[in-house]
Amino acid sequence: MEATEICYCILILSGAFALISLGLLLIQSSSAVKEATVLMQMLETTITKVNHILDDIDRKMDMLNAPVELVSGIFSRGGMKAGLLSGLGFVTSLFKKNKRKGD
Repeated sequence: MEATEICYCILILSGAFALISLGLLLIQSSSAVKEATVLMQMLETTITKVNHILDDIDRKMDMLNAPVELVSGIFSRGGMKAGLLSGLGFVTSLFKKNKRKGD
């Protein structure tokens, strides 16, 4: 055997080793992509559930905020006048309805 034939054998063996290594790398990366896909699907359902919970919390916070705004509106500047006027308007509308029913 000449030196060139030995070099060719070494070159062929190193090429085969490179191809085998590349194949193993691709197999490992495909399994990693499959696992990432499964994790992303689980993450998507979790995010959907979290969005639903946050929407529910936001709605409940709005419901809790309404009485606070009512009380703060009474104590704000000019709020007492508006509250009294609307209360008087409500009472007078009740009296008007009672008079109409009596007619």
